[in-house]
Amino acid sequence: MIHLTVQLLWKLGINVDTEQFKEVDLSPFKVEKVTIGEREIFNNDRDYQLITFMLSLPDEEEEGVYTIPSFTIPYKDEVNDIEGTAKTSPVALKKVPIMLEAVVDKDVINLGDRVHYQLTVWHEKDLEILKENLTTCKIDPFTLLDCKQVEEVDGRLKKLIVDYGISVYDLAEEEHTLEIPSLPILYYKKTEELLVQEDGEALFETQQINAPAIPILINSVLKKVDVPLESIKGPVTYPQIIIWLRGYLPILLGGIVIVFLGVLEGKKYVSRVSRVVKEKVAESPMVHAERLEALVDGFSLEAEEQVLRKWVVNAGYALRVFLGSLVELPKEKVLSFTTTKMINVLKGQKLANILIESSFYVLKTFDLAIFGDVDKAELQKVVSEIKDLLKEAKRRGYY
Repeated sequence: MIHLTVQLLWKLGINVDTEQFKEVDLSPFKVEKVTIGEREIFNNDRDYQLITFMLSLPDEEEEGVYTIPSFTIPYKDEVNDIEGTAKTSPVALKKVPIMLEAVVDKDVINLGDRVHYQLTVWHEKDLEILKENLTTCKIDPFTLLDCKQVEEVDGRLKKLIVDYGISVYDLAEEEHTLEIPSLPILYYKKTEELLVQEDGEALFETQQINAPAIPILINSVLKKVDVPLESIKGPVTYPQIIIWLRGYLPILLGGIVIVFLGVLEGKKYVSRVSRVVKEKVAESPMVHAERLEALVDGFSLEAEEQVLRKWVVNAGYALRVFLGSLVELPKEKVLSFTTTKMINVLKGQKLANILIESSFYVLKTFDLAIFGDVDKAELQKVVSEIKDLLKEAKRRGYY
């Protein structure tokens, strides 16, 4: 199976029908399954989504290079009422009848250590591997201790796992790096077209693929500089004070360190608790309501369009944070929501319907002002709507 991943990234206000991906034609590849990931908010102003295609190439296709074709997906800009298309890039793949992988459990060893060298071969079912060649191969300068073979079926392929146990016992002077040599794997295709007649006997023409060589580093237990060997030293006696210091002083120091760390952790805990209390007081709905009221009072129709657009961004930010504080949602979370997601969350939190409807109208108008033209008359209505929203929230005892 082939997994093709398509990443989608588009601005808010753009509408993309991702269900169209299920109808895409990627011939000669067959689409086995299409997985459409969850839609996510990226950088607070873009939507992000992953589409994963599970593809397969028909068995009758010959080996060679194949291309996953490009395709286009239409989209619509709801704000500016513009339609367009996005196009993917083609991807080239090569189909081969056989693949292999060679790994070792460790590549730094001492003389005499056992190394597990595993060779894994995936191949099509109409190929035959000459397994006898794999069990009798030479892996000089390593000694072959044992060899085990396991053959499995992996989907539409066969998998052959050859596990070698090897070791090295001798090393040339000043040689610290050896190499597991490249092993040849012989195979043939069981089709009549490849039959060769020799002395009346039908033979198959074999082909060869080589496993990569793997370097192995050898640790040396001998010193590079010759030094005279010293005799074994006798037992060393220590004064009683040294024994006491080595026995009890570490325990005493450990106790002091534990007490010191406990005091530090206690201070951190008290500081953390007091900071949480301060944050809760500072982030109460009353504070956010006052901030929103200040923005509303500072609104002026005489301002330039750029100033009004900046006011819209700040007011939308303040309104979202205020609404989030009413239902105890953190600021970072509400700012990552789209307008529709924000309204759905507020409904799930049982906020009053009149506040939800008023919020939806204001946020939707802000979206149009951010991504489109600034309508001063509409903004004047929004200012009145925010004032009514704050009065209603206060009347209902939300803050």
